[in-house]
Amino acid sequence: MQGMLGIEEALAIVIDRVRPGDTERIDGDLASGRVLREVVLSDQDMPPFDRARMDGHAFRGMETAGAAPTVPVRLAGVGEIAAGDFPERELRPGEAIRIMTGAPGPRGADAVERIEVIEVASDGSILIREPVTVGKNITPRAFEVAAGARLVEPGEKVTPALAALLATFGYSRVEVAVTPRVALISTGNELVEVAERPGPGKIRDSNTRALAGYVREAGGEVVSAAIVGDDFGATVKAIEAALESADLLLLSGGVSMGDYDLVKPSLRHCGAVIHFERVAMHPGKPTVFATRGDKLIFGLPGNPVSVAVAFFLFARPAMRHWQGATQVELPRARALCTARIKGAPPRRSHQPGRLSIEDGQARIAPLRWSGSGDLVGIMNANAMIVVPEQTSVVEAGQLTEIVLIPQ
Repeated sequence: MQGMLGIEEALAIVIDRVRPGDTERIDGDLASGRVLREVVLSDQDMPPFDRARMDGHAFRGMETAGAAPTVPVRLAGVGEIAAGDFPERELRPGEAIRIMTGAPGPRGADAVERIEVIEVASDGSILIREPVTVGKNITPRAFEVAAGARLVEPGEKVTPALAALLATFGYSRVEVAVTPRVALISTGNELVEVAERPGPGKIRDSNTRALAGYVREAGGEVVSAAIVGDDFGATVKAIEAALESADLLLLSGGVSMGDYDLVKPSLRHCGAVIHFERVAMHPGKPTVFATRGDKLIFGLPGNPVSVAVAFFLFARPAMRHWQGATQVELPRARALCTARIKGAPPRRSHQPGRLSIEDGQARIAPLRWSGSGDLVGIMNANAMIVVPEQTSVVEAGQLTEIVLIPQ
């Protein structure tokens, strides 16, 4: 164990100790939100035929080269192709065929003109009054992807769009990361259950609700949640019980240096190895990371903003890495700060902000908050404003780094 670490150094220690979890094959319609753990290949050309992009008529584009408003080209109408049909015969010179969006073009046709600009004569022939270029309104076979192409690499999160792609290429079942099982323990004599009315000196346990949501967004499953008072024996018992069923344990509160901060001695008593217990960050300096075997344990400061910052910077990347995700950290960007904001040298500060786009420019508004215990401040945030370690103040109008918070 070392002294106070920089954020990158601490995160590297976390990631180095994460062992990727198992995989499982599940139905594709259940895969959204999971992390893909196999290569996705195209089993066919896409589109698998020359595909019409408009309702209209298909024909040979070169035959319309001489078309003019007063001298139209006349082509014989020879039927219709609907989506799902497949034309058997080749289109002959001088012919045009009615075609629907998404339908395969017949052999011999190389252009489609939309129905709105085509005149249909009483004898069924069509009149075209301006030239139509070859390839117009047709997507050629294999234009999007050829059979055998690698479409998606392992580590991607299955989005609804990716789920549709999996279906398109025949992946009725798909290999994904097993969902990490996460246990939650909130510590402190002051905590009562949400359904209780707090008595003097008591508060409801909000961290469990917040962490449960953060865990689910990161792809995990909450398998247990408990409130434990400031009692060494009870804390040890709760940790042991949680580690029986969980891959990852999140404790909130009890990680500082006070007489009632019992998480670290309890972890040591349970045989856990503490890898760090202080990080050069604000808020959240007393963040703890420990392991027992392959089990990952995070002791998060108890205040709501500290819980969020420490989870997003360390626990969430650990969960994503455990699932084999390519992108483990939250996305970052730069935005104009709309008001003056103070840093906390020599620690890097992460403060709640509200990101907006105005006139094409990303702007971040610092939210009024009274410190790391301000639940309302983090509730209204959709980004964290990053103030570097050696920066005392970011002035209004300055560009600053932000970390996007998942909503």
